[in-house]
Parts: sequence; structure tokens; C-alpha cells
Amino acid sequence: MTMTTLSRQIRLMLRAEILVIQAKLTFAARRGTMLAFALLFAGLGLVFLNMGLFAWLSPLWGPVWTPIGLGFINLMLAVAAMALAALAKPGPELQLAEEIRAMAGESLEAEFRSTPLLGMLGGGGSAAAGLLAPAMSMIIGALGRRRRQPGRTQG
Repeated sequence: MTMTTLSRQIRLMLRAEILVIQAKLTFAARRGTMLAFALLFAGLGLVFLNMGLFAWLSPLWGPVWTPIGLGFINLMLAVAAMALAALAKPGPELQLAEEIRAMAGESLEAEFRSTPLLGMLGGGGSAAAGLLAPAMSMIIGALGRRRRQPGRTQG
């Protein structure tokens, strides 16, 4: 492995990390904006709906049970809205960025395993330099496995 190959692989990994972060931030901003507008309009609609229902139900339920019933209905609507927001999924750009990151990490790990680090360092020799390649390979492999865990949620 040459210094050029190593620097190219590291740049690719960093770019993939930046793409993942950008995709996550874009998704969070888009979801937050849509949720804010939805909540604004839903709140306005709910106020007018509550006013109409209150006027209609007051003669039937009385002055005490009408606000209690409407409050319970509003709480159920809030729970439904929160469930819908929790089920939102990120777009395909996040998956693509994570695949690029994983490929770059695997490629760099393969380079470390296939080429001795001593040749890259110009043949200089210390025992610490010989241990650096396996250590870097283990670190990169562990990072790749941690990011690909199926039970782990991101975002």
C-alpha cells in the first residue's frame, strides 16, 4: 500500500462520513419543518373543531363532561400524531452514503491486511510500526461492524 492509496482511502472514508452526516441533517431538517407546519395547521383546525364540538355537545353532556370528553379525544389524536412521526423513515441517500462508507472501510481494511505497513513507511523498522497495521485493521473492522449492526437505529 502506498501513501497515495492510503490517503485516497482515508479521504473516501471521510467523505462518506460527511455524506452520512449531511443526509441525516437534511432528513432531520425536512422532517422537523414538515412536522412544524403539520402541527400548526392541525392546532388551528383542532381549535375550531373543539369550539364547534363544545357548542354541539354542551346541551347533551353538560358543562362538566363536555370539556373532559373533548380533552380525552384531543389526547388520543396527539398520540396518533406522535406515532406517525415516529414511523417516518429516511430517504435512500442515507443508505447510499452508509454503503459508500462501509465499502471504503472494507477496502482500507483489505489494504492494511494485504500490504505490510513497513513497506509503506519506507522500510524503516521498529516493532511498533509492525504492530500498527494489525491494530488499524482491527479498529477499522470494529467500526465497520458497529455501524452495520441490524438492531442499531440511527438518526
